[in-house]
Amino acid sequence: MRPKPSKTLTVLDPTSLLGREVTEGIARRFPDVRRRLLHTGSDPEHLITEVAGEPALVPPFSQPEELDGSDAVLVTAPLPAPARERLLGWLRSHPDAALLDCTQPGIAGSAASCVVGAPPAQPPGRRWFHLADPALAAPHRLLAALAPLGPRVVHLTVVSPVAALGSEAIDELAEQGAARLSGQPMRTPDRLPAVLAFDLMPSPGDRSRGLEAQLAELHPGLECTVHAVDAGVFHGHLATAVVRCEAGPSLERARALLRGAGLRIARRNEVLTAADVVERGLPIVCGDVQVGPEWVSAWLLSDALAVGGTRAALEFAGAVSGW
Repeated sequence: MRPKPSKTLTVLDPTSLLGREVTEGIARRFPDVRRRLLHTGSDPEHLITEVAGEPALVPPFSQPEELDGSDAVLVTAPLPAPARERLLGWLRSHPDAALLDCTQPGIAGSAASCVVGAPPAQPPGRRWFHLADPALAAPHRLLAALAPLGPRVVHLTVVSPVAALGSEAIDELAEQGAARLSGQPMRTPDRLPAVLAFDLMPSPGDRSRGLEAQLAELHPGLECTVHAVDAGVFHGHLATAVVRCEAGPSLERARALLRGAGLRIARRNEVLTAADVVERGLPIVCGDVQVGPEWVSAWLLSDALAVGGTRAALEFAGAVSGW
């Protein structure tokens, strides 16, 4: 029997915050997969990055033909309009190639199906997928855990760090913090939506509506309300959830369902911060679990960029490599 030919995965912008982690993960977890690296920045020169301890060249993505032979393309950072059109045009003419768009709100609109990791084994129609916003990674796991109770309505508040906007946003927050502490004038924000150092702001309404649409696609029939908040912190996501269910469980039953889905239940009087979860590599932590006649509520702490970003993209890469 002939060995199955190895797949070719193309990573766009492997030097981005997510791109570095995804490229490194593909190299270590799927060594037989061929990797193609391209960047979409304004610099027309090759970039150099390190993958699995070895230097790697990253040519610019300037012509659609540079994608020829790709079984899947992973988009890890927002694309300039010309690069977006080149990519979508190539994908339309190569219907067997898969797309995983890890950017928000996405480059293909409703033409891409929302996923939280691996796509369906035999996806219907076009193989275009959009990775759900990492802010939904923990709430999605909570809802999946409560599936035996028949969730019907969910009210979410999600608080996101600036890391969700990329490494340049992290640098900008650090500069804002230094300026605010020293009394220096603030520069006009570039990557951040506002001056966020030591502050919070409600996200624009279209982001909350976008999160609601993604959650509804992942959980058909679920009525969703989401309030999104941008926080002046570097890493770690916080969410609170109130879920109305068809069946009202006991507290013990609800906690058992959450533990069975791999969520860690916070211990009584345990003090945890978002930074703790990120720095200690903890799983999604769920706390203050409460139940009523028809509802369950809880808070969730997670390193959502790892759970809903890097790990989800690698799960997708593993599935594609096995097609």
